Amino acid sequence: MSNKIINRLKVLSDHNKGVIVLVWLAFIYAIMGIFVRYLNTSFAIFQQIYLRMFAAFLMSLIFFNKSLDLSKLRRITLKEWSLLTLRSISFYILGVNLFTRALLLTKYSNVSFIGSLPLTAFFGFLLFKEKLTIKKVLLIILAFGGVMLISAQDYSNLLSWVKGDFYALISAVFFSFAYVTRKWHSNLLTNKEITSLILLIGSIILFLASILAGESLPSSGWSLGIIIAVLASGFFNVLNNFLSQYGFQKVEAVHASNILTLESAFAVLIGLIVFSETPALKEILGGLLIVASVILMNKVEAKNNT
Repeated sequence: MSNKIINRLKVLSDHNKGVIVLVWLAFIYAIMGIFVRYLNTSFAIFQQIYLRMFAAFLMSLIFFNKSLDLSKLRRITLKEWSLLTLRSISFYILGVNLFTRALLLTKYSNVSFIGSLPLTAFFGFLLFKEKLTIKKVLLIILAFGGVMLISAQDYSNLLSWVKGDFYALISAVFFSFAYVTRKWHSNLLTNKEITSLILLIGSIILFLASILAGESLPSSGWSLGIIIAVLASGFFNVLNNFLSQYGFQKVEAVHASNILTLESAFAVLIGLIVFSETPALKEILGGLLIVASVILMNKVEAKNNT
């Protein structure tokens, strides 16, 4: 039986392999919140984040060992270090921090749906003067309509949000900013080198933030399950980086991005099965509006690039 599966995998095209990898990537994205909620039983917010990120950094040194050129450290300019630090702050201090808090305050599926907002088009226009067409504006508005449908508790006051949903929205903004500012880097560092450095810088900044927030050192609360969760979280963070590079290399960007919207479907199932969270009808409809806007936005981007 195993030989048959191996033989079938061998005859798959690179494109099909890429599709399979991206489906797994969407699933891995969806399960990351399980670690957040589990580690919350033993650690404060910043503690669990820097432990997860430092574990990811150590694993990146293992997995990317042959791809890392340490001699480049002497050639990195102050501008490049500043950008690495800026992206680390945006991604970890603001993005991951608020994302983690959101997962602890609102439904699992809500965080995933809101995190799917197509904000990169907005930042592309704001930072890189990319063309922002009427179609893109309308699709962004459609996506925010989905967020309002999910988050507003009183439709006579559209700002009456659950705090966790608001955190999820702000985290999506900072995640998108961290992603698009990859374009500001020079060609000196590879993606793997940038990933390792940002994980290291992020871990250090998160540790300092933990101390400033009055959190103690994580000397208690450890168990075998907690250790496994920290290591697994670090492993999956590095795996995310590798699979995303492979998937987007083998599959057209528009199709790859659309496949990754499966994360929301996986998140709904995980919320239902693992945490007994049943999404309300308005949350499902809002999520569908966001996912539809993402898929349509990708199609618009594909047409503009042809």
